[in-house]
Amino acid sequence: MRVLITGDTGFIGTNMKHFLIKKNIEVVGYSRRHGFDVLNFEQLCAIAKTCDLIYHFAAEAKPGESVLKPVETININLKGALNVLEVARKYDIPLIYPSSCEIYGDSQKPIKEDHPLNPPNPYAASKAAIDRICYMYYKCYGVDVKIVRLFNPYGPYQQLNKIIPTFFFQAIKNKPITVYGDGTDTRDYVYIDDIVRGLWLARKLPPGEVINLATGKATTNLEIAKIIKRLTGSNSPIVFVKYPKTFGGIRKQVGSYEKAKQLLGWEPKVDIVEGIKRTIKWLEERVLA
Repeated sequence: MRVLITGDTGFIGTNMKHFLIKKNIEVVGYSRRHGFDVLNFEQLCAIAKTCDLIYHFAAEAKPGESVLKPVETININLKGALNVLEVARKYDIPLIYPSSCEIYGDSQKPIKEDHPLNPPNPYAASKAAIDRICYMYYKCYGVDVKIVRLFNPYGPYQQLNKIIPTFFFQAIKNKPITVYGDGTDTRDYVYIDDIVRGLWLARKLPPGEVINLATGKATTNLEIAKIIKRLTGSNSPIVFVKYPKTFGGIRKQVGSYEKAKQLLGWEPKVDIVEGIKRTIKWLEERVLA
């Protein structure tokens, strides 16, 4: 098998690449760092036509920053995804599209796949549009596309401005750990090893199918801060600060993985404390070294 990964130098793409290489699967990386661009259709065709499966991770993937540049974010994400879908259609290549929990918006109850889509920011809106465009390509053209909605991945190779790395660096310097609002915002954090395992299993889904990868557990930002403070032995105070202007807009969210378990036998294996331990280990060994 030869697998094309767009955005293979990003967080999830990097972990997906490592996962597949360990299985002795040939991986073709496609990212701007390699001189490739999903906005270049001819270039994409030349590379993709020799592949057996596509994972499309390449995107402008910063919910908060997308608030400041909505047109650019939506244009890039939609155009890139449409190019990938057209390539999948042209060469009859199965496509796995990693959608996002951002498309659901707020909910204090575990979100299932039939939950209404309420994207609260431009990035989320672009992901919601592509999610449904993928389904249209299946219904209209018979493209073998599977849609996997990811709830808050974290772990090695994550962007260092995300919540867990940010709190870690504050903690090891004994600086205040800055928590937005009153600390009660919740998200469903899924460790990256569970994410890539689910994305690999997703190739077995029927065409056009949609699943969540979630843990079913809501974790508050304050809990994340306390876990990191304890694991690092930090003396940092935990302080509450105002939301930034670039806040993505979701305050409460948790997902359901019942469908993924039913269809694929997938369920999360790494709990939040163990996942943060592993993330801290990576930060210490690869970032601080």
